[in-house]
Amino acid sequence: MTGRIKTILAALMLAGAFAAGWSAQGWRADAAAARVQAVQAEKDAAQAQQSQAATENKAGALLQHAHDQQDNTHDYTRKLAQLETGRAVDAARIAGLQRDISAAATRNAQLAGDAAACRDLADQLQRLAALAGEGGAVVAGLAGLVRQRDAELGLLAGQVRADRALVELSE
Repeated sequence: MTGRIKTILAALMLAGAFAAGWSAQGWRADAAAARVQAVQAEKDAAQAQQSQAATENKAGALLQHAHDQQDNTHDYTRKLAQLETGRAVDAARIAGLQRDISAAATRNAQLAGDAAACRDLADQLQRLAALAGEGGAVVAGLAGLVRQRDAELGLLAGQVRADRALVELSE
């Protein structure tokens, strides 16, 4: 073999070694890129699962909040109906008391005609009866307002509990 052929063969071998190294380096780079893509895909999948779980938790919390709010509204409506029934009963009782007071006042007025002293006593009794009737109506009205206020406070307390439960689930 001549020196020239040896040089050409050596150059060809060097070129082949360089090409083999270049290909091996490309395979390693492709494998590293594939590993990075796989890790990123795993991270993306984990993040998607976390996002889905958070969305499901939020949806569950919203459903629970809606249910609590509906129950609270139902309780409030029921209490208002009970209060209205109580008011009707109180109004009937007050009307009966007013009729009784009016009848008593009429009887007392008839008796008052007998004497001046009896007339003064009858007038005083009539004034007291009227005040008692008005006082009864005022007391019944105030009692109704207190019951309504209590029902509204119950509604607000239920709403606060429902909102707090939602806030705690959101955190």
